[in-house]
Amino acid sequence: MSLTKSKKATARASGAAAAGADVARARAQDARHLAQDAADVARSRARDAADVARNRAQDAAAQVVPLSKRVGATAAQSVEQGVHDAREWAAPRIEEAATAVSETVAPKVSAALKATARRVDPKPSKARRLLGWPGAVGLAVLVAAGAAAAIVLHKRQPEPPPPYPAEEAEDAASTAPAGLDADVNGRVRQP
Repeated sequence: MSLTKSKKATARASGAAAAGADVARARAQDARHLAQDAADVARSRARDAADVARNRAQDAAAQVVPLSKRVGATAAQSVEQGVHDAREWAAPRIEEAATAVSETVAPKVSAALKATARRVDPKPSKARRLLGWPGAVGLAVLVAAGAAAAIVLHKRQPEPPPPYPAEEAEDAASTAPAGLDADVNGRVRQP
């Protein structure tokens, strides 16, 4: 493949990936807005419920002093109920927003990335290499282990014993001065 074709393919892949990322960002932002709107509505309903409960409590306390303790308890329950109702209303909407993101945005981003990978891949070979890169790494590890074992075994070998005196005589005979012959047994003869 020529360099320009490779650059074009890379540019297309980058463009597709960027488009997929933009779609994902837009969907995520929409989901974030939905969640924010649900939270705002929940807060608003909680405030309204608290205001209603507070107004009821003030009216009851002003009308009947002996019943004020019971009205206070009722108001607290009303506030708790209002908060509970608001949370009950908001929870499914937030969950729907999360589901919408995972079901709509994630598969589209994944599909876009897979399509980009197929476009960028230069005709995948049908026949795999003999070892591939994992096999090459494994082979390198085996060679290194073998070399380490050879070094350890070499270091464990005892040193050779010192030469015997007879061997020293043979060495001396083999280094006899020029002009002297040595017999098979190592004795030097003069001519």
